[in-house]
Amino acid sequence: MSLRSMRRSHVPLHVEVASLLRNQIRNGELKSGDKLPTLKELAEVFGVTSLTVREAMNALDAEGLIERTSGRGTFVKHIDIQPRRVFSVKSEMSQLLGGDMPLEVLLSTDTSPLDDVIVDGTAFKRLKRRHQLGGKPFCLLDVNLRRDIFDSAPEKFETELIVLAFKDLGISLGSATQTVALASADLEMAEGLQVEVNSPVFKVVRKVKDDTDQLVYFGDLIYPGDALEFRIDFDG
Repeated sequence: MSLRSMRRSHVPLHVEVASLLRNQIRNGELKSGDKLPTLKELAEVFGVTSLTVREAMNALDAEGLIERTSGRGTFVKHIDIQPRRVFSVKSEMSQLLGGDMPLEVLLSTDTSPLDDVIVDGTAFKRLKRRHQLGGKPFCLLDVNLRRDIFDSAPEKFETELIVLAFKDLGISLGSATQTVALASADLEMAEGLQVEVNSPVFKVVRKVKDDTDQLVYFGDLIYPGDALEFRIDFDG
């Protein structure tokens, strides 16, 4: 994975590196006081030269996002992150069941084992996958499915949409919540969705419960910026 192959053609490399790090700071992925990797380490991560990383760091320093300390390294400074305004809307559960689009499910090519996630004493199987539409990437998913449900039909969950598999297995869904926020594609997102780095994406955080109010599925879904459109009807 290299930034050079996914950069926006009209944007200098050091600007792309600065944007990636800036987004990680502003969305809280890099927190106040976190120590950043060395120039050499960042250069290896992004597949660029140390000089490019240094120029990016100079920009972040000028913006007051990082602090360089002689002999100790570079640290993230405290910044005030403005909360997003939240619009709450209600929708039918059927909206979650995929509609009529023929999505293809592909499992991650990452062969490293994905450990179970434990929530309130319950084990969840972690799955990394990608949905395609018409042969093109439509969504990246990093999801967690209750382990006992996954073990009941692993082949089904590895090849089908999770919510549709629930329906086929007779698992009744009680409620679901999801938040949608506009974000920017990092290296992994850009590679998986075949888009340019720092291009707009939609990040969806989803939680699904069954009809006994037990959590059965949660995770992050990433869509290209041109894949979704939302309509909200306001009553007078």
